[in-house]
Amino acid sequence: MNKREQKRFEKLLLAERERLDGSIRTIEESSRSESGREGVGDFASYAESGTDNFERETALNIASGESEWLNEVSDALRRLHDGTYGTCEECQEPIPKQRLEVFPSARHCVGCQEKFERKGLN
Repeated sequence: MNKREQKRFEKLLLAERERLDGSIRTIEESSRSESGREGVGDFASYAESGTDNFERETALNIASGESEWLNEVSDALRRLHDGTYGTCEECQEPIPKQRLEVFPSARHCVGCQEKFERKGLN
């Protein structure tokens, strides 16, 4: 991978990291503001309270998934800087550029990823 390609993938990864940071921050702030409103005013019905709890739990699950994805992106940036980015962690073959353009934090080539998915290993 040449320097120009490295810069392009770095820009993709940095943009994705920024998007994920913003998304997680928004979800957390929204969840905190919803929690702060609970004790104010009349008591909400049990159904409304249950719906609010479900929505808050769903938002926090999304934030958790986004946090995991953020870790993947951060790890891809580390691999980019240490020179291992774009190499399959399983077979050590280059990951096709087209795959990295679609999935910039990819750790495996398509063949190895398919093997992991068939085995249920991710």
